[in-house]
Amino acid sequence: MLPLTPHPPARPVEALLLRNPVARHPIAPAQLARVLQVARDAGWRIEAVATEAPAHATALARDAVARGVDVVVVHGGDGTVNEVVNGIAGTRVALAVLRGGTANVWAKETRCAKDPVVSMRAIVGGVRRRVDLGRAGGRYFLLMCGIGLDAEIIPRVGARMKRRLGALAYIIAGLTTILRRRSDRARIVVDGVARESSVYWMLAGNTRSYGGVVNLTPRAAADDGLLDIAIMKRGGALRLAMAGALVLLRRQQRSANLSYETARTVDFETPGISVQVDGELHGTTPVRIEVAPGALLVVVPARLRTPLFRQPPAGPVGRVGGP
Repeated sequence: MLPLTPHPPARPVEALLLRNPVARHPIAPAQLARVLQVARDAGWRIEAVATEAPAHATALARDAVARGVDVVVVHGGDGTVNEVVNGIAGTRVALAVLRGGTANVWAKETRCAKDPVVSMRAIVGGVRRRVDLGRAGGRYFLLMCGIGLDAEIIPRVGARMKRRLGALAYIIAGLTTILRRRSDRARIVVDGVARESSVYWMLAGNTRSYGGVVNLTPRAAADDGLLDIAIMKRGGALRLAMAGALVLLRRQQRSANLSYETARTVDFETPGISVQVDGELHGTTPVRIEVAPGALLVVVPARLRTPLFRQPPAGPVGRVGGP
């Protein structure tokens, strides 16, 4: 009988911590030092780098892929997370998130602790999962793509206003947009089937939570190979309030003004309507929105219980390089 060959030991996890120093709720130097020490105590090799300009996080993430980094840890808002996603999508590099920025919806969806030190402890003891991404006009999104109402609100919220007021800035900017926006008669092709409909606001959700406040795509799973499409046909303050009440009561399917379905591709063909991706403006329609199944590895807490995931974990994060 041949002797048993032991599995080779897992090599240390190579990690990069990217932080956005101008995001809301930046990480303090003392906290950053403690976060890095948590990772090093777990046997990780980790360095921290600050972003310096828009899109810098994408460039740093691509460089991390080229250098063979295993995990990119992000401290910043949804925009910074999205930049990193667009640098590591389709690779073996995993995304981990510390809560920062204005909302950081992914951190809330995956129950990340507000304290970055506590959150880092959950990351080093976490598990890897493979999740889907959406793609709109060639740009990946982890959370949602919006067409219409919310995309028109975004340019009304300045960086200074967002840092001072947080989510309240979007509410204030949204009030005037809600009053003046009208529905568009739009041609939409869903999984190859064309239709025409009034569209006030459309969301293509890969996840459930909108702004970390309410689940506008409440049946979405991040690993089911589908996007959840929610359409509000007509707008106005009263209709929006009624739709919000139904969403909070989880009875939006009872509204003739709201539609909900799943799809792999959506072609929004009518031109000239604003588009947002993970909370950042991304041009105007026409746009193709499609799912990229299993395009991203993420690190989440090992004991996380959420309906957002339906597939089993890919394995513990500490076994990178192991069997």
